[in-house]
Amino acid sequence: MVKQPEQEMMLREDLNVGQLGLISIQRKIAPDYASWKVAFERAGVPGEIECNGAQKYGVPHGIDNDSYLALQELYIEHGCPEDGRFGFTMYRLLQMCGLDDSGANRRMMRESLERLSATQYWISGAWRSHEDDDWVTAGFRLIEKLVFTRARRDTEGAKLIAVTLPRELTRNIRNGYFKPVSSTLLRQLGQPARAAYRVLDALRHDPVQHQSRAASFQINLMELAQRCGIASDKPDKIRRTLEPIHDDLLGAKYLREVSITGRGKKQVVSYVFGQAVPEPDAELVALLVAMRVPIVAAKKVALDYPEHVRDGVRQARAIVERGYAPQNYVGFVLDVVRSYGNGKYAWPEGTQAPRVVEEGRERAQVRVRQDMRAPDEVMRAPSAEDLARTLAFLLMGEGVRKEDLARLPLVTLQDLHARLLGRPQEDRAETARQVKTLLDARP
Repeated sequence: MVKQPEQEMMLREDLNVGQLGLISIQRKIAPDYASWKVAFERAGVPGEIECNGAQKYGVPHGIDNDSYLALQELYIEHGCPEDGRFGFTMYRLLQMCGLDDSGANRRMMRESLERLSATQYWISGAWRSHEDDDWVTAGFRLIEKLVFTRARRDTEGAKLIAVTLPRELTRNIRNGYFKPVSSTLLRQLGQPARAAYRVLDALRHDPVQHQSRAASFQINLMELAQRCGIASDKPDKIRRTLEPIHDDLLGAKYLREVSITGRGKKQVVSYVFGQAVPEPDAELVALLVAMRVPIVAAKKVALDYPEHVRDGVRQARAIVERGYAPQNYVGFVLDVVRSYGNGKYAWPEGTQAPRVVEEGRERAQVRVRQDMRAPDEVMRAPSAEDLARTLAFLLMGEGVRKEDLARLPLVTLQDLHARLLGRPQEDRAETARQVKTLLDARP
């Protein structure tokens, strides 16, 4: 979606949205298709979803897949504000959806946002709340609040848009319950293959251990139609809808094999997947998490701008240490890292940036391994809260919580941090066992 032809950008979205099939992959729907209701099991847990859209717009479908992915990405770009509210321009939204800035596209995108805002979902027992480690029943709209601010002469669309995403979604994203989406793959595909890719990719993830991703899986044809929002109960029509999608995904090498066996409504679709999704450097993510950046945003920036993270974090810390108090601290840190080296932010007086030296025909970056502050000052070491946050990320999946780590002495947290950075997963598991022993021994 984001036009970055020379760089793979990994987008992120809440795992529930794709697995539950909240937005139909179909480009067009019948004029009177304004509601639906489905029941199924998710990880052995029975659930039911009811969707009620406005008759004027119908249920979410087609372009809404792109616009809602873009909204989640914009939410992350803004530092994952706790109230779920952020603003952007129509031009930025169109850009993220890979659309030209035309009057027709502005009208289409405005209708998409209005449709997402007007549609009410009731999800019974099927919404995964990552923070609570539980399945919950919830009712919400994918956009809880939508505000357009339009210049008087701008008859084609909004000058500024403000949205508020539902708390159920933003809590999950801030707590790391998301899956990666390849922007490179999105650029290769058209609709509805682009939306189907995200549904299939979501179904590959275990809904509880959400970082676990299968290399293959099987699914009943009729259940797959539900998850994709294909409005038909006729197996032959469903197969005809899926055939060109499968061809596109095979051509893009996302799928390696597809087969359909059985008869009638008992047909089973088997998928074998191709390319793997890259993961960011854990040390870079840890540096950002220590700066209070939510895990989802930290992973994205570490993957998209790995060469900026170390020096960008040092620059952001140096600026804040000199007294600058940004209104949006996380947004400021992310902006410094993403824009590092382009001159947008200056190093404070008395600090020294990494210098670039020329050796013959090669230019090599040499990081200056010294305090970024004046000699009479001392760089603020990470606080106990910073270290607890970082360690909780590094020990994710080992059953160690930030709240528990915060009970340990600062010197212990510093020692654990030094031992964990750059170590393989098996070493982290051993450290987690030691941490649990320490916590059990404390009153």
